[in-house]
Amino acid sequence: MKAIRTLLLAVLLGVWLSGCGTASEPTATPFPESMKGYELYSWQEGGQWKFSLLVGTNREKTLEEIKSADVLLSGVDELTSALKNVPSGQYITWSAPETLAFPPEEIRSQVEHTCKEQGLLLNVAS
Repeated sequence: MKAIRTLLLAVLLGVWLSGCGTASEPTATPFPESMKGYELYSWQEGGQWKFSLLVGTNREKTLEEIKSADVLLSGVDELTSALKNVPSGQYITWSAPETLAFPPEEIRSQVEHTCKEQGLLLNVAS
């Protein structure tokens, strides 16, 4: 009986201690390689720059697709993080059709620098 109690206590202690480890941050999932590269869009909303980074296709994206919550990146820091997950050698085409716009030169330079560091081929379509 004493051996069973000791074993049970050891198991409970092990289970309890296993929950005390440090939490690990989720790792960012890298983007897949794309035959058509990626499409980058930007616009200003509520005083903040918003971006979306979509897999390239042969068709124009709708404004609804571009501004979808699934692909929305709020601010240049989120964009930079996303670009770091795009495989090196991929083309990034940055355009601002319809009601979209390019950010100021400072932000554009930061995006260009990140693309260069990551080995991404940025094409700004004006």
